[in-house]
Amino acid sequence: MNTWNWVAFFFPLFWFGYRKMYKPIFSILGISIVINLFGTVLGIDEVILNTVIGLAVSFTVGITGNNFYRLHALKRTREMSESNISDVELLKNEIQLRGGTSWKGVIGTIVLIGVYLLIVMNLGRFVPTNNKITESEPDYNIEFEIKKVLEDNIHALENENMDEYMSMVYTHAEQTTFAETKKMLSDLFENFDLAYELKDFEFLSISEQEVKVRVTQITTLVEGENFQDNESIFIHILKPQKEEWKFFNSEVESIKYLAEDQSVKTNSETISNEPSYITALQAPSMFDFFITKKIDVNNDGILETISFRGGPQESSSYSNNNVEIIVEFDDLDVTSLTISGENAPILYFYDINHDGWMELFYETGARIIGTEMYQFTPDGLAKVTTLNGSVEKFNPNEVITSEYNYIFDKSLIVSN
Repeated sequence: MNTWNWVAFFFPLFWFGYRKMYKPIFSILGISIVINLFGTVLGIDEVILNTVIGLAVSFTVGITGNNFYRLHALKRTREMSESNISDVELLKNEIQLRGGTSWKGVIGTIVLIGVYLLIVMNLGRFVPTNNKITESEPDYNIEFEIKKVLEDNIHALENENMDEYMSMVYTHAEQTTFAETKKMLSDLFENFDLAYELKDFEFLSISEQEVKVRVTQITTLVEGENFQDNESIFIHILKPQKEEWKFFNSEVESIKYLAEDQSVKTNSETISNEPSYITALQAPSMFDFFITKKIDVNNDGILETISFRGGPQESSSYSNNNVEIIVEFDDLDVTSLTISGENAPILYFYDINHDGWMELFYETGARIIGTEMYQFTPDGLAKVTTLNGSVEKFNPNEVITSEYNYIFDKSLIVSN
């Protein structure tokens, strides 16, 4: 009669080895190798396949193990009884010696299982499989879908179709970013008529849950004023939502401005470096950066320590709310300012009104770039104003941006 054996259920092969029943071990491992061979050819997931095999063996041995062992013992005893041993006591001793348990059998089982795993893990290297086809198809299909979303996104921008563009933006539980994007687009469509061209695609990572792609985009002015044609490199992260790929996050990796002769100039090259007291600190990314530099910010002959850092990415991947500027003076007075950034920021120091103290110009943004201006006060750094566009040149009492020329008086008030 079959009775349940918990040890045989949890450790079927080891139980066979412990009970000196070696033929079932070879049979089970041999059949499992054949099943895995067919599974590899058919492209069945080996983890699922081996889980099914393991459960089937456990339940079968758990139910039939005791009866199987009884039949094994009877067979061995009958074989010994039919042997040429006539002495009864000697026959009993031989039967006891052939029966019993064996830890050597357990160790041998471990070795056999190791050989089995080695064979199964290498089946795919020597056997033709459908897996290679099924694995490559999703990547190809995803790349095609992502390229289409990027192209549709550009068409929506060129056609100034707000609804179409926003339908491609990932909807977060926190709707602040969604509203900010919509406001940015509204300003963009109102002030400029632009033409866009996607130049290069580079897929950085692809999975069913997320795609990261680097895109080179050329943006040129069709109608409007104070806009610089540029070639920008964006890092887009797209995620599926409601069975469609949508923009989850976008960062500007770099921007190159195109001069009238179409030669390429980087933003740093457009900054006039004639005055020796212009200093720029450019962050490599929007998150997790740290730059430090010695600058004489108050023209006293003593260098102050400037620390420019960006905190790690947290709940929102569209902006970094932990960008920090720290100025440490020689007398240990520390001035700090915590602001946000929507792109890899740039920090400029320039004494715009020649009063001996440098002003800070913090440039950040995505499609529409702004520059925030700060000055040193007895209470720390205080905001002066926001300049439209990115900084192109500093002159005494003047800041030239990509959108406007700002003239300041001695009190840092815009006079035009």
